[in-house]
Amino acid sequence: MFKRTTLKGELKELQLRLINLDLEIKKEAIKQVIAYMTVGKDVSDLFTEVLNSLQTKDLEIKKLVYLYLMKYASKKSEQAILVVNTLVQDTKDNNPLIRALAIRTMGSIRVEEVTEYLCQPLRKCLKDKHPYVRKTAAICISKLFILNPELVQTQGFLSDLKKMISDSNPMVVSNALVALRQINESSTQPIFVVDHKNIMTILNALNESTEWGQIQILEAAAQCAPKNEKQACIIVEKVIPHLSHSNSSVVLTAVRVVLNMLNIITKNQELIKKTSEQLSSSLVTLLTGKPEIQYIALRNINLIVQRFPKMLRREIKMFFCKYNDPIYVKMEKLDVMVMLASKSNIELLLREFQLYAKEVDVQFVRKSIRAIGKCAIKIPKVAEKCAKALLDLIMTNVSYVVQEVVIVVKDIFRKFPNQYESLITRLCEHLESLDDPEAKSSMIWIIGEYCDRIENADELIDDLTDSFTEEPHEVQLQLLTATVKLFLKKPSEARELIQKVITIATEQIDNSDLRDRAYFYWRLLSENPTKAKSIVLDQRPLISSENYKYDEIMLSELVRNIPKLSSIYHKPSEMFVQTVKVFEGGENKSEPSSEESEKRKESEDSEEIEKKTKKTKSKKTKSKKTKSKKNMTTNKPKTKTKRKEKEKTEKKQETVLMPKTNNTQTTNSNNNNTIETLIDLGFGMTNTQTQTTTTNQPMSNNQNLLGMNMNTTMNNNNNNNNNNNNSQSDFFSSLNNEETTFSIEIEPKKLLLNSTKGKGIQIEGTFRRRNREIFFDLSITNKTSAPVGGLAIAFNTNLFGLKPKAPVVKGVIMPTQTRESSIRCPIDKTHIPKNTKANLNIQIALRCSGKNLFFHDRPPLNIFLKEDLKILKKDFLNHWKQIPEENEMEKEITNVEKMDISYIKHLFENKNIFFVTKRKDGDLDILYFATKFESDHISLLELVLISNLNQIQLNIRSINPSYNILIVQFLENLLKK
Repeated sequence: MFKRTTLKGELKELQLRLINLDLEIKKEAIKQVIAYMTVGKDVSDLFTEVLNSLQTKDLEIKKLVYLYLMKYASKKSEQAILVVNTLVQDTKDNNPLIRALAIRTMGSIRVEEVTEYLCQPLRKCLKDKHPYVRKTAAICISKLFILNPELVQTQGFLSDLKKMISDSNPMVVSNALVALRQINESSTQPIFVVDHKNIMTILNALNESTEWGQIQILEAAAQCAPKNEKQACIIVEKVIPHLSHSNSSVVLTAVRVVLNMLNIITKNQELIKKTSEQLSSSLVTLLTGKPEIQYIALRNINLIVQRFPKMLRREIKMFFCKYNDPIYVKMEKLDVMVMLASKSNIELLLREFQLYAKEVDVQFVRKSIRAIGKCAIKIPKVAEKCAKALLDLIMTNVSYVVQEVVIVVKDIFRKFPNQYESLITRLCEHLESLDDPEAKSSMIWIIGEYCDRIENADELIDDLTDSFTEEPHEVQLQLLTATVKLFLKKPSEARELIQKVITIATEQIDNSDLRDRAYFYWRLLSENPTKAKSIVLDQRPLISSENYKYDEIMLSELVRNIPKLSSIYHKPSEMFVQTVKVFEGGENKSEPSSEESEKRKESEDSEEIEKKTKKTKSKKTKSKKTKSKKNMTTNKPKTKTKRKEKEKTEKKQETVLMPKTNNTQTTNSNNNNTIETLIDLGFGMTNTQTQTTTTNQPMSNNQNLLGMNMNTTMNNNNNNNNNNNNSQSDFFSSLNNEETTFSIEIEPKKLLLNSTKGKGIQIEGTFRRRNREIFFDLSITNKTSAPVGGLAIAFNTNLFGLKPKAPVVKGVIMPTQTRESSIRCPIDKTHIPKNTKANLNIQIALRCSGKNLFFHDRPPLNIFLKEDLKILKKDFLNHWKQIPEENEMEKEITNVEKMDISYIKHLFENKNIFFVTKRKDGDLDILYFATKFESDHISLLELVLISNLNQIQLNIRSINPSYNILIVQFLENLLKK
């Protein structure tokens, strides 16, 4: 290992050693350079000397210089071109290793000028007689495609690459497949699709490939859509031998292929039986490996068992926990055992679970007890045995065991109401020892649910209310609900108790959720006790064992990704990988990034914006003066400084500038909101009616039921709460909601999924804004020969929490028929984007006759902007100051198409960005705009127009700073059109 030195002349010394004629001295110097490079030291100044060392026959030196060149070529692009001739000559060397290294280096140099010289050597290497050179050249094509896609297509390299999957050498075949898959991920259209025509050619190379090559070939086979069942059987027969491979990754990838094919095979029962047995033994064999391998295998087995419940039932004993298993393996084994539980093996499993519940690991014990409860819910006929097992565990009097039993028993009571009530007495004995919030809230739920059968239920709840204000939030909520249930079932015994609890919840608790719930119960009980009974005591849906499983669409997606990270995390790949595209049988199965280049551009822009916001004002002034070489001085920095100084001097006057808010009016508004939420229950009143009832009429019997004046207490409480309101509601109180109408451009529908990728279903659509709401307008064309139906749509997690709220199309779509649909898409106003490199892409899944189609659309930002904002000129500065300075973003927009003020005003207002005012500062025109998002967050904009440079200095302040980048990207595209 080379020592790290800090000598002043170390680079100079290396420079002298690199030009030394002694080969050994030169070699040691290059090694020292590479050592510095690997630890992060910048040795790019030695570029010329290192490249001169390439003129040698020594293979070791060539390898080291190639490494250096790949690292620093992009920094020294002009000098890198000088080495092209040497690289081209090396591609003609007699040594195949040098030829391969040369072509790999040329492909790894990220300099566009070098690509012009790469084509001829690359074409020659693709046809090289040595397979090592050919397989290296195949990977080089994928690297070249990322740098220059058009060049790869025009030079015919894609055709050459497709021919290489028929190569006689399996190593070349696997590399060609990898290159084609990488190109598919970078391309807007599938360049290569594994289908029934080429799958057999690919599988012929499977047996002779390396482990890595086998994985690549099996990955390709997993994407194949066989022409018929016969071909699926052939694929299975070719893949089955690899289920016994020593490499676990090969085994799991082979499992994925076989599972995909089993979905198609229906007639050949003998093959299905044989394959299932082989799958079982292969998966069980993985459980004998290292703990890490066991964990990965168990996570994938979890998914497989959900899809094929009977596959591993005979191997149940292989999942029993060993004393030396790590905790993460034990936990996964418990999940799998619950899924494999059946009438035939439940007694065996219960004995195991009871044994595990006596272990010392608390986490493992809790999960074992939970497993007993899941078995009871899954198999009703053995629920009584499970209840007895839980009763035995209660008798141990171990604190954490009893607390977990309470949680589990609550679920059993939800599944089997009015059964196994003998457990309640035992549980009540341990009420005082419960300190876990979940266990305590579960016990309170049981008491509330069975309060009419527990003799001292009112005493138990009364004792718990003594510490009401100190309890965790979930316990408080459950205690409030249990008290209401007790009052509805035993009104005479619980009258004082309900008054006590509701008074505490409404007057002494800060949590708004609990307080609102208490007000809800209060008014509900006061207005209509009969309706209260039908709501609070109504029978709820029984829980099911299906609650522990993934839905069909999610499960199919995860099984399709065995053994990737997606199947281990149990999350769709797009949640943690930016760009994932798999073309299966001509269908894009994940995010079809047709705007890949745009996304990269946005990412670069975001990084640039973040860097620029960190610059000091003096640097900005200096850069602007440098740009302005025609004796033009930009006054923008002065304007900015003046405004900052003015803000500082006026800070003391903030209270004067802040608009005043009438507390009474706010209280009335709050009351309206509270009452309006109850209108659907049949007893809502307007604010006027409430006041009249309170002042002029005596309370009805229903209102006197609790013996308290609700309106007075609510008004007093709301007045107190109003003092704690965020100042944002004050300084934006002057925002006027007057309607403003502008002509909004209608976005035409675009092709989102063609019939080739959509298996005969063509989808066109776009997001539009109508009547102050967001809609997804969709056209679905059936180009298959059979009717399609059962349509359902879902959006993946997206920036604004947009969700579809209407059915796609009712009924069926006949062949050649096109059906239109307009789906309302409200946003989740509580959803706040946290990613500073925000992306508006919305991934969409459409279920159609059992098939899952995946595509995406990118709505324009203006559909998320409201039409009803108008801000007064005199209030703009006040609002601007109230937003923290760190929420500000600045961006210079150059090459603006049109600098006309009226044009910009009209352009912005068409996009729901509204003009406030303008002013002059020397030669500069300064415009002010405001806009409001659907989430009710407001953004304020300042545009400084520098006409003679066709440049705009944009300054944005937003309550939610995450929106700044979105606005910058949107306006930059808008102004540069």
